Amino acid sequence: MGIFNLYLIKRSFVFSISILILFGILDSIFSLISELENISERYTFTSILVYVFQSMPHRLIDFVEGACLLGVMIALAISHQEGNLNVLRSAGKSPFKIILISSIGPILLATLLILFDEVIFKKSYINAEINKNVLLEKVIASNENKWINQNDLFLGYQDIIEDNIFNAKLIKLIDDKEINVFESKLAKIDDTKIVFGNDQQVNFVIPIQSRISIKNIQNENISELYYLKKLFIESKLEDDILFKQHIDKALYKVVLIPLSIFALIAYFGSLIFGSLRDLNIGARITIAVFGAFVYKLMQDLSIGIFISFNLSVLIGVMIPSILLALLAINSYRKI
Repeated sequence: MGIFNLYLIKRSFVFSISILILFGILDSIFSLISELENISERYTFTSILVYVFQSMPHRLIDFVEGACLLGVMIALAISHQEGNLNVLRSAGKSPFKIILISSIGPILLATLLILFDEVIFKKSYINAEINKNVLLEKVIASNENKWINQNDLFLGYQDIIEDNIFNAKLIKLIDDKEINVFESKLAKIDDTKIVFGNDQQVNFVIPIQSRISIKNIQNENISELYYLKKLFIESKLEDDILFKQHIDKALYKVVLIPLSIFALIAYFGSLIFGSLRDLNIGARITIAVFGAFVYKLMQDLSIGIFISFNLSVLIGVMIPSILLALLAINSYRKI
């Protein structure tokens, strides 16, 4: 019986990782087509290929839930046609236990992807974005700058990624009479100083919130998100509260990916044994794809609602999983 268990784990893992790679290839093709619109003398086709290749592994995190669900559904459907599930049930394995065993492979895949994303993939993605922004300096210069005021210093910038300030312009007022201006397409943050392209240094402390925008916060490591969360936990300012909620959103969505995957597998996997057991593989895949899509919409909607009403983002992230768990319990009772 242990051989059957290992077979289910291995099959679901192989199908899940295969589908994840397929999703990554399709996403890379669309990304390549999109980036070709920005091709120039500096941002060449080769540069675009390097950017797409470096950024693709991090983007896989957006597809892991759907890939794992599809992988398990295909594995279970094939095993059902082969009669392996009937053998397991005849040996006393309950449908839920079979689903539980089948989910081990995909959850292991998701956990490994999260770990690699934290250690390698996010860094690779950020480096790819930095190189892209440097090569697209003309495009960057056309964007509206943000400004930070610090005593008699005014810093304008287009974006900050890691310790890099793009399209930096610092204005220094001296006794309200003299003005010094420092400019650089790419400036560096060196602790409490900003180093411009001509090696000029100006003392300027970049606020933490300015270094991480809401749109880029999902690219931060879990440890960094947790650190930022603690920094803003005591603040009562409306902007800080909103920023903290987006930190919670980015943190919990990643940390709870294994839970989301198990909830999806537990419910849609039960359909293999229920009233839909006579449907062909194509029908099961269609149902799984639609279900994963609806799940993501529900999660984004519940998170948005909880952020809007200043409620716990953690609950907002978990609500779709809880609903699926309740549906799964009801389904297994009917089998």
